[in-house]
Amino acid sequence: MKGDGTLIDYGELFLERADWLKYQLYVVLSRPYVKDVTITDLAVMMNSKYQPTYNIFQELLDDLVDLSGEPRENVRTAMLAGVDLPLSLDAYRANLVQNSLVYRLVDYVIKSPSPSASQFCDQEFVSRSTISRKLKPLNALLKQYGLKFKLAKFAFDGNEINIRYFLFTMYWWAYRGTTWPFASVDRKQLEEEFEAITIVPDRPLTHLQQLYFLAIGHLRVGKQARIKQTVSLQLLDGKVNRHNLRHGCIRPPFTSLDVAAFNFFQISQSRFDVRTRRPESAAVEMDLMFDDQTSVVMNSLVANVYRAECGDIDDDLYLNLLRVISGFFICGGPVPQAQDYVGGAMLAIPNEIQQILKQAIAALPEAKEFDVFRTFEERFILMIGPLIVPYLGNVQQHRRLQVRLSVDPMAEGLRELREFVNCVPWVAGVSDTDCDLVIGSRDSLQEVQPDFSWYANALSLSPYRESLIRTIVDKQTHLNVIA
Repeated sequence: MKGDGTLIDYGELFLERADWLKYQLYVVLSRPYVKDVTITDLAVMMNSKYQPTYNIFQELLDDLVDLSGEPRENVRTAMLAGVDLPLSLDAYRANLVQNSLVYRLVDYVIKSPSPSASQFCDQEFVSRSTISRKLKPLNALLKQYGLKFKLAKFAFDGNEINIRYFLFTMYWWAYRGTTWPFASVDRKQLEEEFEAITIVPDRPLTHLQQLYFLAIGHLRVGKQARIKQTVSLQLLDGKVNRHNLRHGCIRPPFTSLDVAAFNFFQISQSRFDVRTRRPESAAVEMDLMFDDQTSVVMNSLVANVYRAECGDIDDDLYLNLLRVISGFFICGGPVPQAQDYVGGAMLAIPNEIQQILKQAIAALPEAKEFDVFRTFEERFILMIGPLIVPYLGNVQQHRRLQVRLSVDPMAEGLRELREFVNCVPWVAGVSDTDCDLVIGSRDSLQEVQPDFSWYANALSLSPYRESLIRTIVDKQTHLNVIA
């Protein structure tokens, strides 16, 4: 997530600009409800103008024809009809990422026996200054996890477990299992190793995701990159052994810390399925993550969050809070969660809840081991907040939007637009003065352009209505995050 609480767009980070625009359009075309559209409809849904959308559509069409080998007219018809698209979104993204200099740089650094800036520049026919410029947005992302890519060393700097988490997010975002991107790691041997050291075979985190993380561990160990020992990670490994959760032995080149880090990865993502699992499974996970340090943070959190009118904190919520807290201790700071790289809607964190979480952090002991929560306070709130919001939903009020309609009073369809906007539950009302969102006609002579385009009778188009509602929801979410 960015500093304002919005999700980081991995596509914008790991795709070249022209490819990112094509990918964004294909994301829209891949949605199940987008059917029988025109270029005009797509322009509205992209909140763009006709000509740029047309140009991107043609470039996307060229790509899909080349990749699929299908006749051009057939592909064009399928794209606009929204049925029988020639390529899955995952397959298209996996192809586009090969064009990305940032992706190729990270991939080179991880897989090359002796990576160097000069060798990479020669290989890619780029200058050091170009690499430096491209690395800025990447380092902005890495900073959230206490990491940095240092051009002088041409290597990642920071906590090794966080580096492995980040690399997993990049490779999984790029491929989502459409291909095996680790040619030097023997898949068959990895499967055997997985069976020996896995501790939660019933996890919904897919088998292939876990193999990706395990393969990255092998690539990093091959470069002598070792996991830093922490009290929490050591305790986790001891509990795994005590519960006899692994079915085999740890094999070189992995150490017990490498395997413990992998086991934590298996249980570190949020889950909402306690009722569908064996009762002992949740109890074991809780024991793995609960220790003297995590209990202090959890007690402070519960003391500040609990409300009698909201009921007890259930096992799902308790475990998900514990996962985040445990991750801060084990990894020395925040680790990526699924929503960071997979995407999806994020719940807004109202100001009241942000203040509650700040109070919980402020109440922690001054001891050094709790400094990580103070150092990464903003990130901790962004990770914990969406878990807390549903629990406190009954007593928290979300701010709704004020919308201004910058439309000619005599324009056809204005009355319908006003009625539609007033019916949207995230809108407080239509205002001619103070506003959070402006809907109106775009005019090149206007000094300030509207936030969302409108034209006569646009509401007759289903894609337009859906795009407008999505814009209103996104704006309301953003306002409640920064409130």
